[in-house]
Amino acid sequence: MSEEMTKVGIVSCSGEAIPEGTISRLATRRVLELLRPDKTVTICLPLFLAGNEGERNFAKTHPTITVDGCPKQCARWGTEQNSGPVSGAVVISEILGTATSGCRRSLRNAAQPDKEAVWAVAEQIAAEVDRILAETLPAAVKESKDGAECACSAPVPGGTVTIKGSNVTIPGLQLIFQQCFERAIPADYSRSAELLETVKIYHRILPEEEGEYRSALVKAYREFCCERQENK
Repeated sequence: MSEEMTKVGIVSCSGEAIPEGTISRLATRRVLELLRPDKTVTICLPLFLAGNEGERNFAKTHPTITVDGCPKQCARWGTEQNSGPVSGAVVISEILGTATSGCRRSLRNAAQPDKEAVWAVAEQIAAEVDRILAETLPAAVKESKDGAECACSAPVPGGTVTIKGSNVTIPGLQLIFQQCFERAIPADYSRSAELLETVKIYHRILPEEEGEYRSALVKAYREFCCERQENK
């Protein structure tokens, strides 16, 4: 099986009438850019429904997940009508329930509830990607690459920390920091274990190196947070 076959397509809701539509698109971006960048591609729902052969053929030959804002599941319905059954379906209203009552339809003036909702849904989508790949791909193909890439094979912006006197580049570090910042994770040691575990998903850290990495990451994250606060 080729590397291209390891990709899972994600079809996101395009509705804008309710907050769940915006959440679905932002959560999909989180998965594509940060959580599972080397395992996913996006399928444009408007192009798909308009009859774009490339979008439809991908959904026919690759595992596909739909992300819908409401129980109508327009993305799933459209995908299955034109390309066959999907491998997974995520419905925002089922995941979040009434938690979206404090969310906004627009990205403007996004508050903490919006950010928490996006993160929760992104993690659910990522879990679906892992489940599908575990069920459909041999172990040799499922092995992750050394460096994170986005679905179009362009490198994800990394960040550098100093470990044992040497500069070490960690793929996606700025995006990881941004997610932590949006989740209001403090730039100190109180939740540094959470920061370390997140980085370990994308960058190999040996057990004996964890202490030094933890210190370096807290320092770099603190600088990141200071820059964000100054730019507000």
